[in-house]
Order: sequence, then C-alpha cells, then structure tokens
Amino acid sequence: MKKTKFTVTLIDKNLEIALASGAVLQLLEQNHPRFTLQKDELFLLLKKGQVKMIGADLASIPQLEFDRILIINSAAYDLEVLYLCQFLTNLAQENGITLRETTDSVKIPKNIVGVCSRAVEEFLPVLSAFGIKFEKKKIVLPKAQHRWKKALADVEFFVDYQGSKATVIWQKSNQLVIKAGAKMLENGGMKADGTPGLAYRFTQSLREEQLENWDAKTFVTTSDIILKSVNEVGHFLYFAGTNSWLVLTDADGRSLHERSVV
Repeated sequence: MKKTKFTVTLIDKNLEIALASGAVLQLLEQNHPRFTLQKDELFLLLKKGQVKMIGADLASIPQLEFDRILIINSAAYDLEVLYLCQFLTNLAQENGITLRETTDSVKIPKNIVGVCSRAVEEFLPVLSAFGIKFEKKKIVLPKAQHRWKKALADVEFFVDYQGSKATVIWQKSNQLVIKAGAKMLENGGMKADGTPGLAYRFTQSLREEQLENWDAKTFVTTSDIILKSVNEVGHFLYFAGTNSWLVLTDADGRSLHERSVV
C-alpha cells in the first residue's frame, strides 16, 4: 500500500495542504470568483467534488456554479503553469469530464510530460482524500434502447456543447443529417500525455470522409452531412466524450433520449 504524507492547516474555513515535495495546495470554501492568483498558480473550480473548470486566468471565469476552489502552484514542480494546466485539462477530458471555457490548447513538450505526470501522481491521491476526483461522476441509468419513428424525421434537434453548435435531423433509422452551418470543435480526443486517443482517431476518420463538406479553416460545415448513428454525430462534431443522446435536444428542451427511448 502506497503512503502519501501531507500536512493540513485550517485557515478560517479554508485549507492549506503542504505536500512532501514542497508544493502547497489551497482549498477554498467559496462559491464566488473573488480570489487572488499568483503568477505560477492555476485554479480548479469544483462542484460537489467534480471539476468544472481548469484555468490560470481569473478573467476567463464565466457564469458558473461552484462551491470550492483549488489553487495549485506549479513552481514547486519547476513547471510552467500553462503546461500543468493543459496536462490536467487533457486528463479531465480523457476521463469524460465536461469542462467549461477550456483555454487554448498548448502542446506539451515530450520532456515536460513526465514532469507533469509525476506532479499529478503526487497531488491527485491527496485531492481524493478531500472528495475531489478526476473522473466523471457516474450517473446510473437503466440500459436504454432507442427506436426511430417516422414522427422524429420532422423534428430538429440542436447541439450546443463546448462550443460546438449544430442542427441535426434523424431522418431514417440509420441516417442522421447534420445541417450545413454546423460548428465543429477543432481540438479534442487527446490523452493526458497529449497523444491521440481512440476518440480523436475515430473523429478524424469521419471528418476525412467528409472533407468536401466542411471548411478546414473555420471548422464549419458547408453542406448537409449524413452519418449513420448518434455516436458518429457526437464524434464528428465534438470528439464525443459524453452521452450524445442527452446532448441533442429539441426546441422544447427534450433530449433525443427522451423522445426515442423504448
């Protein structure tokens, strides 16, 4: 059994966590963005132990519900804050966590990936002790089966997910149409170490098949695109990583899952 030693200091309602490496984490019990951030620090906004946002710029914080803030100082690991921020973002997305307002993607040099990994290996077990985990909250849903019906062919379903926006029509049981003008995510599907994951590779294969139907500069579709499944739609638009049956919603806010589950 691996042992991790750290010390905790209670300051008002907040915690200061000192790790063996000399790194110090701050865990703030607050739900507003009025806090200070030093040059080498990044923050995580948390809601019930789930990571909602990772960033290094206070000005980037949107309207967002959270109940705790974690501050990490990257200087203790001799890391540039943007690299550690990107590594944690990749790790969160690899584990299916939906983040708000992710920063512009930064390529992590190969010699830095190992340093980031060792840093994370030190503080993630500590965060777990305080109920913070880098994994998607498990929502237990009954195993659902979905069935196309003719009435659905006249319904527009909308995607508004992490910057991807689209109108989708399920016109036949094995045909979903992404209407022209859809916005695709430019980046995604990467592993924590910055290498392509399965989601990235599958997304690229779908996009390569449709090269003549989208603009590689703007990542906007120029023609209607027909795909075979909801899974393919999710990959094509935003590298999947979430339950697309719940992402697609009609004008009344009802999900495609709700409209088609049997």
